Amino acid sequence: MGSDLTTTKKPLWVQLKRHFTESFAGELLQQRRELDGERVDELRTRRRRGAYRYVLLLLAVILLPIVAHNIYIRQLLPAAGALLLLGILMVNILLLSVNRDAFLPAPVVLLLSIALVMLSLYYGQNYSLYLLFPLLVSLPVLLKTRWAVFLGVLSGLLVAPVVLTQYDRITGVSIGVSMGLTWLVSAWLVFAMTEQSRRLRGMAITDALTGAFNRRYLELQAVKCVQDWGRYHRPASLLLLDIDHFKRVNDKFGHAVGDAALQSLVVLVQQRIRKMDILCRFGGEEFVVLLGDTKAANSRHVAEELRRAVERAKILPEGSMTISVGVCDVTQVQDMEHWFKLADAALYQAKRNGRNRVELAAAESGSAVSIAKTLPDWR
Repeated sequence: MGSDLTTTKKPLWVQLKRHFTESFAGELLQQRRELDGERVDELRTRRRRGAYRYVLLLLAVILLPIVAHNIYIRQLLPAAGALLLLGILMVNILLLSVNRDAFLPAPVVLLLSIALVMLSLYYGQNYSLYLLFPLLVSLPVLLKTRWAVFLGVLSGLLVAPVVLTQYDRITGVSIGVSMGLTWLVSAWLVFAMTEQSRRLRGMAITDALTGAFNRRYLELQAVKCVQDWGRYHRPASLLLLDIDHFKRVNDKFGHAVGDAALQSLVVLVQQRIRKMDILCRFGGEEFVVLLGDTKAANSRHVAEELRRAVERAKILPEGSMTISVGVCDVTQVQDMEHWFKLADAALYQAKRNGRNRVELAAAESGSAVSIAKTLPDWR
């Protein structure tokens, strides 16, 4: 029986447009929770290669008429230099097209391009000066700040004597200013794009109210911890915190005070955990602290410290508030969902035993899961 569903292939120019956009778009947001760690690094590497490839294509297109002109006027040395550089560009483009590392890194290629410009200028081909403009644009795109500044200043120093001697003063100054502005505008665009990507990524993984990481980011890191335990036996622990009787806080003082209490709790917890640890808002008044390289005994000690600190702090207008904590380490879990269920069952046990206390997750996964699935409205 045939199927009515058909797969439509997008036109080539649409695919090229998408690839070009992704190559120069910086850290694009990932929609699948599995994409983290090594996978994100892999995507960044692919985007750098894509950006490098498009810059090389631009340089190759500009070099073609220069090569043809050098051959036509029988300038053999500039023609040989341009052909050599064009060959290097084509080899790099082919390697990058099949997701392999380039034959020569970007700084070397850009240095060779600047050297070709200087050779052409020495032979009186002043039009080759304009090859510097795409080079100046590509410097901030392909290189780190130090290399971009170094090559930009170097190219300016090398070209300045030629410009000032071959052109009148006004024309020379105009060309120099144009080159400087080209580099600055390109650098500013790269900086603005990077900052925008950073802010978008921050918005995607943080909670807007408290500034803690959100549940999506927690799931990414929890999956990675489970994988690290399976591969390297690297320990990790999960603390599930819940504010006791938080509904009464909202009812008595209002939601504004409740929001301020959540924010104060986040600040207090962040001050008492390590930089490598991750604090996430799990939902409502629930928070999760993911402790890396921490076994159950040490994680319980951390949980007790946090519980006492919250109890001592004057977070509410009248008196203090308390938290209950469920603790579970990664050694007894099967996957991320199982980990959360065990921690939730331990938190439920802490609530049932009187609140303002810490409980470790039971080793038996079956009973813990059944308890977590039938939680009453005790929060």
